[in-house]
Formats: sequence, structure tokens, C-alpha cells
Amino acid sequence: MKVREYKSLQFNHLQWQVFPLSEEAILLECDQSTPIQTIHICSKQIEEILGEDLLDIVTAYHSITVFSKFSMDELIQTLNGSIRQIAENKNEDSSSAIRIPICYDFAMDLDRIAVHTKFSKDEIIERHISATYQAIVIGFTPGFVYAEGLDQALSCPRLSNPRSSLPAGSVGIGGNQTGIYSLASPGGWNIIGRTPMKLFDKNLRPPMKLALGATYQFFSISKDEFESWES
Repeated sequence: MKVREYKSLQFNHLQWQVFPLSEEAILLECDQSTPIQTIHICSKQIEEILGEDLLDIVTAYHSITVFSKFSMDELIQTLNGSIRQIAENKNEDSSSAIRIPICYDFAMDLDRIAVHTKFSKDEIIERHISATYQAIVIGFTPGFVYAEGLDQALSCPRLSNPRSSLPAGSVGIGGNQTGIYSLASPGGWNIIGRTPMKLFDKNLRPPMKLALGATYQFFSISKDEFESWES
């Protein structure tokens, strides 16, 4: 098996492996034990350091992909040895969390979740709506929000046969996470409801209403409220 060649970078007391992806994309990977909140902070600091030289930045669980006009060596030279204060992670309390409407009448997989968890449908909804979530990754499609904070008793495996199309705003449970399909797309998560709030708009800057690290809570609305909701 061929081992990928990489260069090393020391940034914010963390050791990163640096790989070229294309002429404009460079991948930075760190140890998998690094907390996701620390990855978020490093990503924001890279944005500050590169400023207008940054074209785009994509943050994942244990990596950051930097899109810029810099070569890999230039990026390493710019970031290497830079040490900035990593603030302690202070999750926002529930009073400052973003509130997102959800209509559970659009739950496609409530029966499946009930069979798996042995909870009643009402208890599933109560547990889902009582949690405070934090957006930890945005992908696999533009605006898809992966979040932690799901009541672990609601953990449910993804569908063995993903659906070919889900409407925008679908809220799903996949394993021990909850996620929001901000755009219509295929998907294999257990759909527990749908939000009428438009979370992604490519014409806005930034295009997402939920930033990385943002906390949010769902609040239940009726089907009539869903139909008349204005984002």
C-alpha cells in the first residue's frame, strides 16, 4: 500500500500533516483525538491570518482544507510556528441558542425510530425537541448541517437503502447525530421532521444561517404553520 507523502506543520501547538489536493487546495490533517471545537478555532484563525488571500476553507472532523493562491510551501511558511490563544470552549446556553421551527408531521421514519428505540412516538419527539444541538460540520452537500447533542437513546442506524430525493429542510437522525438537509438531495438518514426555515442561500454572504459551532434548538410547529412560514 502506497503511503501518501506529506509535509509537517506546527500550528497552535498542534502537529498537522499537510497534503496537496490541487493547485489551489491544500489539506491539513491533525490527530483524531483533537476536539472539534479546537478545529473550529484553528479554522477561524487561518481565515484571519490569510485574509484576502483565502479563497475558501472547509472544516471537517479532523482536518481543514484551505483554498488559496498559496503553494503548499508558502502556506506552511505562513502558518508554521504561529501560536494564538485557543480560547476555552464555552458552549452557548439554551437561552442564546438559535431557534429553528420543525414540523413533526413530516416525519417519514418515526415508526422505524420507535421500533429501534422502543420509545413511543411522543417520547421520541419530546427527547428530540428537548436537546440543544451544536453544528460541528457542514457538508456533504452545500449547507448540510451535522450536529452533536442528540439524546443518545435516540441513536438509530441509517437506512440500508437511501432515498433518491429528500425535500429541503428535512431533519434526520443518523447514528448518534442529527442533521438538516438544507437543500433537496438524496439521503439515508431517518427523517423525523422538516423545517420551513431556509438555512442556505448561495446569494448571501455568508450563505449559511448556522455557522460552525453555533448552537440551536428546535421548536415544534403545526403543518398549517409550516405551510405559512416565511423564512
